[in-house]
Amino acid sequence: MVTYVCLGLLFLFVAYKSLFYYIGRKRTPDPEQIDQIVITILKTSGRDRS
Repeated sequence: MVTYVCLGLLFLFVAYKSLFYYIGRKRTPDPEQIDQIVITILKTSGRDRS
């Protein structure tokens, strides 16, 4: 009986962690978004050097 309680708690813990991992994960950017980020970084770094 104690084993079933421990397994139930473990299952709830894994379900809880999985749910918050799924909610909190970041979406990977599209290639166009990556290009825009790189262009923005290059433009701002060029201004600092001048």
